[in-house]
Amino acid sequence: METTTLLHPVHRSAPRSMQLVLVRANGPLFYSIAAATLLESLAPVYTARLRHLFRTDRAFCDWMENEWLPRKAARAAALRDYVEKTWPELDWTAASEQCRGAVESDGGLGPHKATAAHEALAHCVAATQSGVFYRSVARWADDPRLREMAASMAREEALSFPHFRAAYERRARVERFGLFAAWRATQTSMRTARDLHLATAFRTISAQCGPNVPFPVMDYAEFLRRMRAVIERHGDLGTVERILLRTWKSRPCLPNIPESQPRAAACFRPVFKAAA
Repeated sequence: METTTLLHPVHRSAPRSMQLVLVRANGPLFYSIAAATLLESLAPVYTARLRHLFRTDRAFCDWMENEWLPRKAARAAALRDYVEKTWPELDWTAASEQCRGAVESDGGLGPHKATAAHEALAHCVAATQSGVFYRSVARWADDPRLREMAASMAREEALSFPHFRAAYERRARVERFGLFAAWRATQTSMRTARDLHLATAFRTISAQCGPNVPFPVMDYAEFLRRMRAVIERHGDLGTVERILLRTWKSRPCLPNIPESQPRAAACFRPVFKAAA
């Protein structure tokens, strides 16, 4: 009887232990979730110019301040808790401070969009990319808890996208923001996300990892290749999404910074598949 009693807890905990081993050993998952955590926490910085340009649009600003940004903050906190518990090798505080310092010193990291329509369109692109990412994680990760979190975040992106698209369309009509200009702006936003935003987060994470990470370290180019394969397999991409995300397949144009090792006809109407 005593032997049986002692064995039961071990039997129940074994699947969870194996699951944790698989999750911790997944390098692309670590880098992608840690980067998402950093970028989610920087939403107020990345949104500052949009809020300024739309300051007279009371309804849109109220939605951003009272709904969207609080959800981003809650999302960042949940992801941070997950990263800290799953990969304690990452010095999260140092990574967060380093990444925020890099972004703020560059005035938001990357080129400012010329107009309100540009900024709103960039947020349409960001919501689409984030939705695809979280949707992929929800079908790829080994941890059911992480899959559930990612699915919820994909749904949130799907709900936020129409707000940014409506704001874009209002300004595009006023600014006579044509189809060709909008397509170029979309491509620029996607390259900026890949070559600046994500790249900066990745370098920060690499610099702030301890020496005993439970997975093989990789450089940024390898990380991009691995994650493209994940998204193509698990992202359930629609035709329009596949066309738009081709930008991520082109060769990154990165600053020459060494990788750190661990320690409508009149206006473009962005129509994407729902993120969830």
